Amino acid sequence: MIYEFSTKDMSDLLYDDLSIIQDNAGINTEVVLTTPTTESTFPCRVIDTPLESINNTNNATPIRKTFQVSIEHWDNKQRVCMEMADRTDKQLQKRNFSRTNSSPIIFDQITKKYRFVTTYEVRWNALTNAFSYIR
Repeated sequence: MIYEFSTKDMSDLLYDDLSIIQDNAGINTEVVLTTPTTESTFPCRVIDTPLESINNTNNATPIRKTFQVSIEHWDNKQRVCMEMADRTDKQLQKRNFSRTNSSPIIFDQITKKYRFVTTYEVRWNALTNAFSYIR
């Protein structure tokens, strides 16, 4: 049997996985799919749209895909953004995601918050319906 897994499925999976991450006070951190505004709840994580690339097909049906996604970590303090990214790493490693990149922390003039972006990759296999590390 060949399973299907779409960009929306990946976004939903990430939302569910990241929504259970707690901060130092034991409170679940907000997860959103759009850029925060001054009205948003902080700290928060933003899931950017996952990028999907097909690696192998069988009769035009994808059997192996690579997903890449950027997660933004927003807070009042730079250190909290870094701690959030570490917690994101640990949560996504449970699904075999690897951090492939991170950007410098930027201060957003509109929200008056810091933003730290980390990028992750994972490979998905349609035959086993499982994620594997990219080596």
